[in-house]
Amino acid sequence: MCYNENMRRVICPVCGKQLLTCDKSAYCENRHSYDRAREGYFYLLPPNAKKSASPGDNKDMVEARKRFLATGSYLPLASRLCELIDTRFKDGIALLDAGMGTGYYLSHIADSRGHKDDMIGVDISKDAVKVAARAVPDAFLAVASVYSLPVADGSADAVISVFSPFADREFARVLSEGGALFAAVPAEEHLIELRRALYDDVRPVQSELRSDILRETAREELSFKFELESSEDISALLSMTPYVYRAPCDRVSKVKNSDHMTFTANFLIYTFTK
Repeated sequence: MCYNENMRRVICPVCGKQLLTCDKSAYCENRHSYDRAREGYFYLLPPNAKKSASPGDNKDMVEARKRFLATGSYLPLASRLCELIDTRFKDGIALLDAGMGTGYYLSHIADSRGHKDDMIGVDISKDAVKVAARAVPDAFLAVASVYSLPVADGSADAVISVFSPFADREFARVLSEGGALFAAVPAEEHLIELRRALYDDVRPVQSELRSDILRETAREELSFKFELESSEDISALLSMTPYVYRAPCDRVSKVKNSDHMTFTANFLIYTFTK
């Protein structure tokens, strides 16, 4: 039996026509077809959109991110995103997580809102999407780029972007009129203790967001402290950052062997509207 449940907003990444599902496949009227992976997601990243054989976070980085997020250290950020969405949208909405990673924030939003929303999540990392498929089994999930979203024009009431590339023109395309984008980025003091342990010259994080197509309607800073009490958890935090590849090897080893560290989480959370 063929159907399009949870697919009415999803479009073919090649021609832009609506995708329908039939058993374990998706197809469009131009006969472009895509198979559903056994984990439940679709691979909608065209070969000409790939800059490497396996773009995005690799398996080790994804596993590190999954382990760290399981500590609950970033729960205040997830909770604040839920509050912002709940305040703006009382009823069920069409929501897109652009660059969802392991699905951590999307799963919290789904739980907070009673799974009443029509949810789509995309990430360019296949390894991340595999993990997200277990975290948010009711959402439509796909391997895709945030710069070429397989989502119909004006079909998302809300878009969330957490530590993901800020593809504001593509976000504006998929947002409905009056729709909202919630974007979270690191602020100046984010993980300052980790950076001081790795570098002599520590510079502020520069990640301010600006858009000439979406209107910024709110900006807030969220800061809190968290502790990690095992070398495994500290190593997981380090391994999900680019610092693990850039910092001096001796300092990376010292941090990984630490069994207790306190960190500052410092975020900017933006709300943009169309």
